[in-house]
Amino acid sequence: MNLTRYFNVTYLLMGLGYTALFHGVWLFSTQFEIISGTVSWYLPAGVRLAAFLLLPIYSWPLLLIAEKSTHFILFHPGGILDNTAFLSGTIGWYLVHLVLSPAVICTCVYLFRRRFSAPYIDNVSSTLATLAFGVLISVALGAVFLGRRAIELQTGIEVFLSILFDFSLGDFVGIVVLCPFLFALYKRPSIPKSHLVLYLTTIAWLVLLMLSSYAYFQQINISYQVKYLAVFPALFLSYRYAIVGSAFSCLLIGITAFVVASQSALPPIEHQFYILASCTSCLILGASINQSTLLNMKLAKKNEDLEVSVQSAQALASQLVVVQEDERKRLSRDLHDDFGHRIVDLKLQLSLDSRESDNDMMLNKIDALYHAMKKSLGGLRPSGIDTLPIESVIQRSEIITTLKRANINYSFNVSGTPVPFDSDQKIHIYRIVQEAVTNSIKYANATSLSIDINYAQHSAVFIVTDDGGGIPEHIAQLANAEPTLGLLSMRERAKLINGEFDISQNKPTGTRVCLTLPYSA
Repeated sequence: MNLTRYFNVTYLLMGLGYTALFHGVWLFSTQFEIISGTVSWYLPAGVRLAAFLLLPIYSWPLLLIAEKSTHFILFHPGGILDNTAFLSGTIGWYLVHLVLSPAVICTCVYLFRRRFSAPYIDNVSSTLATLAFGVLISVALGAVFLGRRAIELQTGIEVFLSILFDFSLGDFVGIVVLCPFLFALYKRPSIPKSHLVLYLTTIAWLVLLMLSSYAYFQQINISYQVKYLAVFPALFLSYRYAIVGSAFSCLLIGITAFVVASQSALPPIEHQFYILASCTSCLILGASINQSTLLNMKLAKKNEDLEVSVQSAQALASQLVVVQEDERKRLSRDLHDDFGHRIVDLKLQLSLDSRESDNDMMLNKIDALYHAMKKSLGGLRPSGIDTLPIESVIQRSEIITTLKRANINYSFNVSGTPVPFDSDQKIHIYRIVQEAVTNSIKYANATSLSIDINYAQHSAVFIVTDDGGGIPEHIAQLANAEPTLGLLSMRERAKLINGEFDISQNKPTGTRVCLTLPYSA
């Protein structure tokens, strides 16, 4: 076993700091408990729990050794605070303080730390769990410490339970007042400039308590009003600064309760429940705000990731459209330059060869093959797309031939003064119109269709309308939001040329596909 893992300078300093704070607040608590009617808050319970929850597990042996050693130094007979009430010297006392209570603390805290991590009050579930754990550890240690006394003094069960309640309540008050503040200090060792309002509010709160004490010495008791007015800044800090604000609020609520208790004759339990109710409210509010903030940050991050994914998908779709068109252009050129040349050459040779009796049949087949190839070329790359205006390309293209073959009455209208488009723009315009016409023939059962091109001052509008079954409005909206493959291609092509694409109902029946393409006059 490597003892240096447990015993080193760092853990020794942690143990010394822990025991100094533990016994310091212990002396503070006991000194104020002698004031009649003062609230009972056992601050060392908060120091102990915070230390074991926050510090490394390997430091626990030195924490316990430092705490118990200091206890012996302070309370042994002839010591600084010679008090047999805290050091009876019986076997039961040694068993409880050196074995049972450390075992309870270490076991419970270890199991809790396996499920939750610092700062323990950053969301509602962990906050409620930490509060419940505070109650559990208070009752467990109370049962161990008081059980020894009850056995030695043969105390009745009713008296024991009453004392256990008071003991556990005092421990839990100390935990609620001090633990959140220590949690916040541990997670935020520096003072953020953005928390200026937090510190100004804290200072104003403390000044108010000082004024209350001054007024009390002047026989003006406003402690009751101060006690309940303090709830408002506590809730404000918890709402504004989440877990940091709620931690400060818990500490200030404890101080407020002590000041008020020192100025009134109310029973301590009233002040204890005031602390518990106020601190619990602040902790849950602060945890809720912090949890909401974290969820909003995660949601914003997911939205950013989703936006990046959408943009990547759109970029990929656009790139696929470009690659597809480039490949069509290459195939069209290769077919025309290679196979077209071969067919023409073959036809020439056959026409010169008069010995063959069936040359005419072969020539007819070659002509049919050539026309089929020209038709395929038109599908890959419309004729004249690089030289003619887009209106002429559409009029002499496979689009019109397909409409005639489908026995659909069509009209082609151009209004305004045509403007020239480059080859890339024209091919995308052509493909959008072609896809719209193809959809009308395949799916709409249309009997008539119109292709309208309107040249306005700053934009060209290409509209394809039919009288088919139409597309319901909600489906049109869905198609605009979540397009199918064909509509996606049309939309991406429109984006590539900085156009706007829209599909809607054509009243009273039919479908309207519109491409708006801006241009400089």
